[in-house]
Amino acid sequence: MSNKAESFFAGVILGAAVGAVTALLMAPDKGKRTRKKLNRKIQDLNHTVDDLVEKGKDSFQHIAEDVESNVNDLARKGKRIIGK
Repeated sequence: MSNKAESFFAGVILGAAVGAVTALLMAPDKGKRTRKKLNRKIQDLNHTVDDLVEKGKDSFQHIAEDVESNVNDLARKGKRIIGK
């Protein structure tokens, strides 16, 4: 997934979380009930952020492996050219 797509989805998730928190705070529930709902939403947000971080790590790992492979290929080609 591209950085733009990941940024977009992170923005959507953050926007949804802010909207949910705002809605909970504005709702006419009792304080204890609102705090429980808010706590649940925060836990959901934490899980979502953890998932995004893991996806980011995976993407970075793949990119790093591709870069390493390309550098090794270029080094081999350079050695062949110099050796001729």
